[in-house]
Amino acid sequence: MSNQRKFPVLIKRHSRARKMKLRYDPANECAVVTMPPGANEKTAIKFVEQNLIWLDKQKASSPEQIFLSPGSCIPYKGETFIIIHSTDRSGRIQIEDNSFIVGGPIEGFPVRLENFLKKQARLTIEPTAKEMSLLIGKRFGRIQIRDTSSRWGSCSSSGTLSFSWRLVLTPPEILRYVVAHEIAHLKEMNHSPAFWAVVDQMVDNAKSSRKWLKTEGQQLMLIRSEHPNYR
Repeated sequence: MSNQRKFPVLIKRHSRARKMKLRYDPANECAVVTMPPGANEKTAIKFVEQNLIWLDKQKASSPEQIFLSPGSCIPYKGETFIIIHSTDRSGRIQIEDNSFIVGGPIEGFPVRLENFLKKQARLTIEPTAKEMSLLIGKRFGRIQIRDTSSRWGSCSSSGTLSFSWRLVLTPPEILRYVVAHEIAHLKEMNHSPAFWAVVDQMVDNAKSSRKWLKTEGQQLMLIRSEHPNYR
C-alpha cells in the first residue's frame, strides 16, 4: 500500500496496540504503521501523510542497503571483503586475500553467494553451540540458519535454535555471544538475572556485544542478496 507520495506503507495490526505507531523500515524501504485491530486503514495512510517530513528524515539518516553483487564490500568475520565475479571459473566460491571470488554466470550470482555464507555460518555456529550446550549441561534440538530481517537468533520451547546467516559477518566474539544467548534459553526461557548469569558462564562480553549489535547490527541486516519487491 502506498500514499500519495508513493511512499510504501506496511500496516501491522497488534492485539495489544492502543494507538498507532509509525517507524521507518530501512530494510524494506517503507513506512511501518502498527495499529489496534479495529483501526481503519485509511486512518493509517492519513497518519503517514501527516508525518512524511519525519519519514523523509528517517530515510535520509538510515544506512543504505548493500547487495551481494560484484564490486560490493561486505564484512566477513569482522573483516572487510570485496565481492568479485570471475566468469572464467566454475560456479564455486573461493576466499582469497579478503575477497570472495564467485565463479559461474551472473544469473543466480547473489543466491550462490548467500548460500555460501549460510554454509559458513553453520560451520561456525554448530560447533560453538555444541561446546556451549555441554558447558551448561543442556541439549538443543536442531539448528536452523535463516534469512531474518531483525532477529539474530531464537530458541523455541522444543529446543530448536535459529540463527541469522548474517552472524558470519560479525566479529567472532559477537557470534559467540549470540549463540550463548540462545543456548542460555535452554535453561532459562526468559531474560531474568538467572538467565544472564547463565550467559556469563559462557562469555564475558555480553554487555559490550549487546551494545555492538544495537549500534552496528542494523547495517548488517541491510545486506541483502536481492532487492525485495513491495506492493
